[in-house]
Amino acid sequence: MIAEPILLVDDEPELRVPLRHSLEADGYTIEEAESAAMALAMQAKKHYAVIVTDLYMPGGPSGLDLISAVKVKDPYALCVVITGYASLDVSIRALKCGAYDFVQKPFKLVEIEAVLDRALEHGRVQQQLRAHQENLESLVLERTSELQAFHQEVLRLNELLLEAQGNLDEQPLLKPFLDYLQARFCLDAYGFFTTDETGGWMRILEFGQRPWFPEATLPSPEEAQEWTWEGGYPDGHLVPIFRGENLLGMLYLGFEKRSAFHTQDPSFLFWKAQLEAALHGLRCARGHAVFEVAKAMGWE
Repeated sequence: MIAEPILLVDDEPELRVPLRHSLEADGYTIEEAESAAMALAMQAKKHYAVIVTDLYMPGGPSGLDLISAVKVKDPYALCVVITGYASLDVSIRALKCGAYDFVQKPFKLVEIEAVLDRALEHGRVQQQLRAHQENLESLVLERTSELQAFHQEVLRLNELLLEAQGNLDEQPLLKPFLDYLQARFCLDAYGFFTTDETGGWMRILEFGQRPWFPEATLPSPEEAQEWTWEGGYPDGHLVPIFRGENLLGMLYLGFEKRSAFHTQDPSFLFWKAQLEAALHGLRCARGHAVFEVAKAMGWE
């Protein structure tokens, strides 16, 4: 059964009705109209893949009028003309109106079926192209939206990096970065650890009510130098923060439930790079401050 609907338009029932029965017997889906006006009323309520129309129908709009009106309302409907007057002038006028093909009277059933098959296949290709184009447009809009959102992230993170310059205290430097990360990825908890004077871990900042991993369960700073996270806790991630080969700290990200978050997310990687730059800047600022104090006290 050929599901695409075909509308058969002819004012002569002695041609229209037998043709409909013959086409339906061969698997086509056929509806019929006895005038162009009736066909337009039917077409206003439903899309017909193909409309087969007689050219001359006295007492109302002609087949040419029907084709012109159909193409305005539904440019993807394909119109096939049945005519006994297939002169060059008529053919040109029909093509200008938007006709797809002609069938000249008298015709054999196999002839009109060949034209209908071509028209239906043409319509299917058109439909596939429209769907492909709509999908491409949707992908372009989606990608444009993603790029705009990422651009806003870049601007905000650059602002945080500029605000962090010259800061000598880790907590006020870290908090805006981590609060932004919490809002961006819907974290339920976070924590940042850095090394203390003994070479162990010291918790600098935390957020959330989740049970914290005891510092004793973290890899040692020496191990963290070569440590990579390959799995995931059901509810969190541990991320070493480096600047070059220097370990700057360990970041814990906690979730109440499993999350789609991944440490290779481009947005997270950009955030991580900005945080690493800010922490590196803090350490440089501290070193410079110590040098200036030493210089002022004559300890050079």
